[in-house]
Amino acid sequence: MWNAAPTIVAEDGPHRTILWLPPRSTYGIGTDLFGDWTYEYRVLGRGQLRITEKGNPFSTFLFTNEDGSFRGWYVNVERPQVRTAAGFDYEDELLDIWLPVGGEPELLDEDELEEAVRRGFVSAQRASEIGAIADWILSRPPWPTGFEHWRPPAGWQAPDLPPGWDEL
Repeated sequence: MWNAAPTIVAEDGPHRTILWLPPRSTYGIGTDLFGDWTYEYRVLGRGQLRITEKGNPFSTFLFTNEDGSFRGWYVNVERPQVRTAAGFDYEDELLDIWLPVGGEPELLDEDELEEAVRRGFVSAQRASEIGAIADWILSRPPWPTGFEHWRPPAGWQAPDLPPGWDEL
C-alpha cells in the first residue's frame, strides 16, 4: 500500500462510489515511489471529492480552493477500485490528467511512468496500455460531473486513519 486517506462515504451505490476527503485531513503516504520507503503523514490543505464509477480505469477528483469554490478536475488513471474490509483499494497507474476551471487538460506524471518502465516495475506494453487509457479518457472526458458545486453536510468532520492502517 502506497498511501491511505481517511474519507467519508458520500455515496456508495451499485454504479459509483463518492468519497469526501475533508480539508485538513491527515493522510499517510510513502516517501519514495521507486526506492525503499516509509510512511509520512501529511495534511490535506483543500477538500477533495473522489468519484469512482464501478469498473472504470480511473477516478475523478474534484478539487476546491481554500474558500471551498471549485478549482478543477484531477483524473487518476488506476485499476478499477475494489471494496475491502478496510475501505476501498485501487492500484495507481501513475498517469494523471489535470483540468483547471477554464483551462485545457494536461497529462501529468509521464516521467513517473517512464521511470517505472526503466526500472522494470511496469512493462513497456503496459505503459502503452496506460497511455491508451489516458487518450480514451481525454476523448470521453468525465467532466463536468454534476458535483462541481457539491458541499458536504454541516458537521462532517475530518476522520482519522484507523489504527493499524500502515500494517495492511
